[in-house]
Amino acid sequence: MPPPVARALRHLGHDLSMARRMRRLTQEDLAQRIGTSLSTVRRMEDGYPGTALHTFLRALHVLGRLEDVVKIMALEQDTLGLELAQDQLPQRVRSAGGKKPKARPSEESGNEGGATGGDEFEGF
Repeated sequence: MPPPVARALRHLGHDLSMARRMRRLTQEDLAQRIGTSLSTVRRMEDGYPGTALHTFLRALHVLGRLEDVVKIMALEQDTLGLELAQDQLPQRVRSAGGKKPKARPSEESGNEGGATGGDEFEGF
C-alpha cells in the first residue's frame, strides 16, 4: 500500500475516533448503530486497510458527516478532472453530414412554442 494511503487511513481512523468520542459514543454504541462488530470499529479507528468502504460511510452517516464526503467527491470539486475534460472538448460541433438542419414549420411561421407550448430546450 502506498505510504500516503496508509497515512490517510490512519488519519481518517483517528478522526472517526475523535468524532465518536465527542458525541459521547462508545465503540460498542457505534458498532451497534452501523451494524458491525466491535472489532471492526476498532480496526477502522486504527486505520486497518481491510475495512470496507461502506463501513466507513455508515460510520460517517451515524456521526452526521456523510454529506461532507459527498461534497468533497462532487464533480464540481474535481478541478483536475474538469480541466482534462475541457481539454478534450471539440473546438466546434458540426451537424451530421455537414448540412444545416431544416427549420420546423412552427419556427417558420413565428409561432413560438408550437403545439406543445413549451421551450424546445425543455429539460435542459
